[in-house]
Amino acid sequence: MLYVLAGVALFSAAYRFFLVPAGLYSGGFTGIAQIIKWVISDMCGIPVPANIDIVGIIVWLMNIPLVFMGLSVVGRKFIIRTIIAVCVQSFLMTVLPSPPAPLFSDALLNSVIGGAISGYGVGLSLREGGSGGGTDVVGMVCSKKYPGFSVGKIGLIINICVYLFAAVKLNLETAAYSLVFSFIAAVVMDKVHDQNIKLTVFIISKSPELGKKLIDFTGRGMTSWSGWGEFTRQGQLVHMMVINKYEWQFLKRFLLQEDPKVFAFVVSPNMILGKFERRLEVR
Repeated sequence: MLYVLAGVALFSAAYRFFLVPAGLYSGGFTGIAQIIKWVISDMCGIPVPANIDIVGIIVWLMNIPLVFMGLSVVGRKFIIRTIIAVCVQSFLMTVLPSPPAPLFSDALLNSVIGGAISGYGVGLSLREGGSGGGTDVVGMVCSKKYPGFSVGKIGLIINICVYLFAAVKLNLETAAYSLVFSFIAAVVMDKVHDQNIKLTVFIISKSPELGKKLIDFTGRGMTSWSGWGEFTRQGQLVHMMVINKYEWQFLKRFLLQEDPKVFAFVVSPNMILGKFERRLEVR
């Protein structure tokens, strides 16, 4: 939970310290909230407090229906952590002081560094079983149902719509720098969010019961065959299974617990054909 909160704190800092001073749009639900704020203050002429940013409040309200949408898909623990994270994130986005001018005079540098911090924060929250809500939840629901999607990709698609608005409302340059921010954030997020990274694990053991225990522990399919150890001149069992990177940290502890003499090696496949269940469980 501390890592989840650290992630949303990084995202909030990137928003307040990089995006707001530069007049850029965040994309996703935060970008939609920025548009709603503009409609409320500029189009409708409704005054908004000068000392707080109501974007955080709007984001909090928009996440309420997402909680119910994600509950049946990504699990109760994930949603509980997300609720806590959304409340903290919305609070920080509302009250964190924003510099009067961008931290970097170079707009591109501002977008790249801010996007990297934002993406790392979001990816950290997702990796540790929570999120700041918004397109994170939408992306995870889509990646669960549609294997071709990832959290970063669905977020980038939604962001394009937001930045088209920014191009029309402000100018093409602001929209372009905002899109750079979003692209860097999406790339970094997918790298950090290791449920999207698949691994092939080969496990060699003498234990005849290990295969069944591995299936029960992981819930994954597995292929096994008999091998021969030339050094020991003894028979071995070889097991092969595909997992995600997040699951490996739990699997390796389980392997050492079941068979201290086990030998395993991991490779990262470039492509997988067939059914592979994308999981978003929180342990």
